[in-house]
Amino acid sequence: PVITGFIGATEHGATTTLGRGGSDYSGAIIGAALDADEVAIYPDVDGVMTTDPRLAPDARVIPTISFAEMGELAYFGAKVLHPRTIRPVVEHGIPLRIRNTFNAAHTGTLVVSEPVANGRPIKAVTTIQSMSMITVEGRGMIGVPGVAARTFGAVASVGPNVLLISQAS
Repeated sequence: PVITGFIGATEHGATTTLGRGGSDYSGAIIGAALDADEVAIYPDVDGVMTTDPRLAPDARVIPTISFAEMGELAYFGAKVLHPRTIRPVVEHGIPLRIRNTFNAAHTGTLVVSEPVANGRPIKAVTTIQSMSMITVEGRGMIGVPGVAARTFGAVASVGPNVLLISQAS
């Protein structure tokens, strides 16, 4: 079946839009519920690119990519697919095809559990705008309980989305 997924309803029955990636996510959920052979998502690009083509004009379409790789790319900045879209298709082992709405001749990208290896360990690079990094270091922290808790408490009070935490002694 062909469905639209951008429109939904609130808990009170009012019609609403689901926001960025809403149609991707609802399509994956419905595809999983129907045990579809494949879920196809149609953005306005030819597929998953090696990087943002606005930043690197020589970016290329990746023909096949794994669920894990696609999940990482989506989580860390690739806008072609909403990060939550991956989970329903992974849980049901359903391949996900990403094809351009405006370029039907292009085969797009196939996202599967184990793609054919192409000999390139790095498939794509993403960017995240407006990212900040905090480094807390020094000998005065060694053996002092609560330093990490106070640091993360201060960060939490501002409300950012923390993407990565690395801690060593």
